[in-house]
Amino acid sequence: MSSPPRLLESHLGLTSHHAGLISTRTFRSIYVTVHRPQRLQWTWSAVEPADPHAVVLFPSGEGPDGSPLPIGRFVPPQADETIEWSRSNEVVAVWVPVETLRDFVHGGPLRPLVLQPTPMVLAFRAFTLAIARNAEDTTSISRYAIERLLAEMVFGTLLELYSADLPERGQPPLVDRARSAMLLHREDPQFTIAELATELHVSLRHLQRAFAKVGTTPGDALRRLRVEFAESLLRNPDYTVLTIEEIAAHSGFSSALQLRRALRAEGMPSPTMIRPHR
Repeated sequence: MSSPPRLLESHLGLTSHHAGLISTRTFRSIYVTVHRPQRLQWTWSAVEPADPHAVVLFPSGEGPDGSPLPIGRFVPPQADETIEWSRSNEVVAVWVPVETLRDFVHGGPLRPLVLQPTPMVLAFRAFTLAIARNAEDTTSISRYAIERLLAEMVFGTLLELYSADLPERGQPPLVDRARSAMLLHREDPQFTIAELATELHVSLRHLQRAFAKVGTTPGDALRRLRVEFAESLLRNPDYTVLTIEEIAAHSGFSSALQLRRALRAEGMPSPTMIRPHR
């Protein structure tokens, strides 16, 4: 099982001491760590880690030459990346399993990115710093909610940055871009396919034709993502405290009845049959 010390060792070849690890907060699969680096250079290993995690770094302070640091960096595992710190730096890191980002990768590898101070990145940084500095215990439900928010902020930041670089990297297919956007909004029961088309700057008919070519519809694809999410909540014993109605709301359905109908449409049993017996 992963832990920040193991991630530092496998990804950077650093002990917790040399990485200046001050504190760790765990939100299920995502870790938020605070560092005051002892080694003034972090270099990512070229070795495939057993449990690959990408990391978003939010440093404070200046670079070793006194120049201002970028607001943040995104670094995937196995990156050919070296970052230099000064002794005055404090670094807050968000460690995200690469598997969480698989739906973002359109057949290509993730690569290091320097974050720009966009509204998305500024909000992400502010939220990360707030939870890193809050040492209060959290419930399993709040840990889940924070995990989802952090994952979606990483996802949204990457979507924003990669989209700005599309002429260089080649635009991914419309269906892939649509699914990426759906993942960001699937927990919102008010999010519609018409809003999706607007967000992607295409007509609703054009979006429908793109999905028809892969044998489905945008509505079915969004429902399937919500069903998969609801199923993961139903099967997780940490969330047996949630009612079926609450599971439905957390996974983007307007009611428990709508969730049951969606499960039936996907050929799955009812929520009570999916949920392990207590």
